[in-house]
Amino acid sequence: MSDIKPNRVADSGTVLFYGLIALLVFAPLFRAGNRPLSLLVMELAALALLVWRFWSPPTVEQPLSRSGWIFLALLFLLTESAWLALLPPLAVFLAAIHLTSQPLLRLVLVFLGIATAEALLGLIQYGDGSDSVFRLGNTLMGDSASGTYINRNHLAGLLEMALPMGLALLAATVGHGRPSHASGSRGGRRGRTFRQWLARFSVARLNQAALFGAATIAILLGLIFTRSRAGVSLAMLGILLCTLTFSYRLGGRNVYGLMGTFTAVGVGLAGLIGLAPVWSRFTLQDPIEDGRWKIFDATTQAIGEFFPLGSGAGTFVDVMRRFHPADFPGVTINRAHNDYLEWLLEFGLMAAVLVVVWLLFYVRQWGRVWKQGEWTPFRFAQAGAGIALFLMMLHTLVDFNLRIPANAVFAAFLATVFLHHPLDEERRRSSRGRETVGESESKPLSEQPIPPENQANPFAE
Repeated sequence: MSDIKPNRVADSGTVLFYGLIALLVFAPLFRAGNRPLSLLVMELAALALLVWRFWSPPTVEQPLSRSGWIFLALLFLLTESAWLALLPPLAVFLAAIHLTSQPLLRLVLVFLGIATAEALLGLIQYGDGSDSVFRLGNTLMGDSASGTYINRNHLAGLLEMALPMGLALLAATVGHGRPSHASGSRGGRRGRTFRQWLARFSVARLNQAALFGAATIAILLGLIFTRSRAGVSLAMLGILLCTLTFSYRLGGRNVYGLMGTFTAVGVGLAGLIGLAPVWSRFTLQDPIEDGRWKIFDATTQAIGEFFPLGSGAGTFVDVMRRFHPADFPGVTINRAHNDYLEWLLEFGLMAAVLVVVWLLFYVRQWGRVWKQGEWTPFRFAQAGAGIALFLMMLHTLVDFNLRIPANAVFAAFLATVFLHHPLDEERRRSSRGRETVGESESKPLSEQPIPPENQANPFAE
């Protein structure tokens, strides 16, 4: 029986891994899931993932705390109409949280590949003009990049989440290497020879750094050519936060010393300076921007009427007909362009409690990520995911990115990466290793027969 269970666990993890790849790749393909048929396929795939997850044995023991389960249960039990919309991100979170750090890191590479492909498609669309066949029939965004999304701001939402992940893995790869014991015995960095320092720049590692650098540049350019003011602004903030986070941790142990830190900071600040004129001259004003504050004000009035129970899921459009601003004629308000206000209107006090609980989880996890010791590539990815989620939390103040199924799925995946506890895996591995050593030491040594040539005493007379 003990021989069968590990195989079942391994098979379960493999199915979850490839199921997540399929769902992540499919999510943005058909208008980012913002169409009934594509959303139905995502919901069915999410349901299959959830069934497999709870039917098969977990690959990681108890990866989610009791408070985490309570949070997800409250989120899931808001209303029946919200269940189906929550299925894809919820399935991605529950499936991915049961994977170990190495499969999650490979899924991060898949996510970066998806974002890079979307960015490159957006660049082709922008360069080929408004009637390009690469726009896939989308005539609404003829002057900017939109990828497979309907709205350029929602493509910008994906790319602004991917940008910190690319920068994080680039920082983890540049100059990464294990310090030799000999060099450590002679005073750390001072004891390293030039050959040891140069050995960190292997061809394979340089290729990895070049790939991550190229993907990051493509993502940044794609984000710029969405011409989204919010997207470019948050890209600048993301570059600043990544610079502050990774500049003195290049490769996990900054092998370049103080000069490497100053160089990284200089490159980051140069990128910000270069993006400043792009923001002011190249980005487009959102057509809804002038009326956004009127929508916010009307939504706030509606919240006051329906608080604390809320108006119910899916009632926003009907409710806003009553609170439609008189000086905003000829427009149907179908979104608040602020997810927090829309959640408060539809779900009332429960939404406020869930937002506060999420922020507590988020802040507490930063304390775990921001710890002393060696920064592994997965830890870089965790920090990048934390920055990406922060950018999305800011973007959703002025848009409805989390109402787009693909971006909700990607945000749920990044939340899994950020909230993962790789230290628990290390403790389990070390405890198993100690148990194995203890068992081997507790076994008595078997008696070995004495060879015939050694049975006679050579000093006997």
